Amino acid sequence: MQVSSTFALWALLPALPLCVFIFWVDMKHKRISNLSVWALFAIFVVVGLLTLPIMEFAWRFANYGVVFAVLLVMWMARQVGAGDVKMAAVAALYVNKGDASYMLMITFGAIIVATLATLIVRITPLRNLAPDWAAWKLKASESGVNVGKGDQMTLPMGTGIGVALCTYLILGVMHGQ
Repeated sequence: MQVSSTFALWALLPALPLCVFIFWVDMKHKRISNLSVWALFAIFVVVGLLTLPIMEFAWRFANYGVVFAVLLVMWMARQVGAGDVKMAAVAALYVNKGDASYMLMITFGAIIVATLATLIVRITPLRNLAPDWAAWKLKASESGVNVGKGDQMTLPMGTGIGVALCTYLILGVMHGQ
């Protein structure tokens, strides 16, 4: 992995509890707050300025721009939520350009696992551990503002994005430069 292990360690320490909080709120309310995304952004800025060369720090914003642009189109097609767009774009700041293919595989894997776990919990007695979570409920899309159309269960992607980011940083601590 190309990510600096020093950067990965110092970013992981505050990002991990924040991602756990984002997971909980996204599952319970199906919402990723702007404050949480700004906190994740602030962690990157502080840790990045302290541990990354300035040009590498600056170029990480290209990651942000690409991910934001792609997911904005997906949001406009009602395939992802706005909070997921913001969180994924900020999470992209943490990724070294040499690790982009690894991060894509980690992210796809994390989203698939989070989706399967959510579906399994939804149809088993495990659902009773958190019966009021919005992640289990069908949601009507009458206003057209929700992701998708009609009555459906939409999956909170913030869980997969947070797992992907933390997995990347953990791998960076263990295998980074």
